[in-house]
Amino acid sequence: MSTRKRAVPSPIGFGIWLPIYGKWLRTRESSVAPDIRSCIEVGRLADGLGYDFLYASEDVLNSVHGPCAPVLDAWSLLSSLAAVTRRIGLCGAIKPGLRSPLLAARMIETVSLIAGRRVTVNITSGWWKDEFDAANVALLDHKGRYDRADTFLRTLSRFRDPGMAHDASLEIGSGGAPTNYRMLGFDADKAPDIWVSGHSERATALAAEWAGCLFLNGLPDVQLTRHIVDARQAALRWDRRVAIAVNAFVIAAESAATAAERREQIVETRNDEAIAFFRAAMQASGATTWTDLTDELMIDTNSGFNAHLIGSFAEVRNRVEQLSALGVDKIVCQFEDPLRDIGPFMQQVVQPLREGRAL
Repeated sequence: MSTRKRAVPSPIGFGIWLPIYGKWLRTRESSVAPDIRSCIEVGRLADGLGYDFLYASEDVLNSVHGPCAPVLDAWSLLSSLAAVTRRIGLCGAIKPGLRSPLLAARMIETVSLIAGRRVTVNITSGWWKDEFDAANVALLDHKGRYDRADTFLRTLSRFRDPGMAHDASLEIGSGGAPTNYRMLGFDADKAPDIWVSGHSERATALAAEWAGCLFLNGLPDVQLTRHIVDARQAALRWDRRVAIAVNAFVIAAESAATAAERREQIVETRNDEAIAFFRAAMQASGATTWTDLTDELMIDTNSGFNAHLIGSFAEVRNRVEQLSALGVDKIVCQFEDPLRDIGPFMQQVVQPLREGRAL
């Protein structure tokens, strides 16, 4: 194998989904109980190995195994990881409506202070009616959810943007009294980086105006390319550039046959009952993102198989380069067993790519 240095299209950032749901996959053999110690161990290991960021999804109900299964709170977990990691980025999702902008801003800044570094917030509008009903919050239609997200981001920006912070016309609180936002005590240097999740035109527009990154589910390459082009063009209207993050379920092994066997075992043990439950919930939401998903793609929560990071280490390296060439900037990785898999993935895939070694 040659070690000749060569240029890759762009350096890709690699993140790890924290297993706040328990096991990631909707299979009959998956444990449904999340383990807080395992989550923290995954975070510390990823930090030591040199991954770029950890990602925690905000779900108040378990969107992998169903509403009766336990799930961990994303920001409580991130605050714990902020205290025990040194350099890795911390990214957490927030669903506007489940938290007020002021409460979220305090929470985000506190995690940043614990970590000693800026954190990242991913704005996701939500889709699961049962979750919002359980939280006693209106789900709203698609337009309403994105209107709520837009208002959330505009309010959050007033806490962190010195140019807007002293606008006396801005009001908060039930009393309606004008409030000097600079007096609320937020440190502009602790302002979070912003991501937006979603596949709709509205999600793209929101990311173009406010976000540093648009986070997409796994998609076929043709659709992925179209989303990337649309996002970049929309951002140019604001004289900005938006990075693209993509979800991926990873099975990387010494041989393609071994990876294929692991995937086949997963498919053979899929939990058809859980898949049917969430298919019905997705259809009821009115969202079109999941309309064409097969049962196999629904084994993973975010269409991670579509990223095609399944194969030998060499094949997966090649595929990462293909995604980079399409315009992907970050890959948010899910693993069947993170404690087992993230070490070999770093050593056999990420490090060679970072070093620019020929395959």
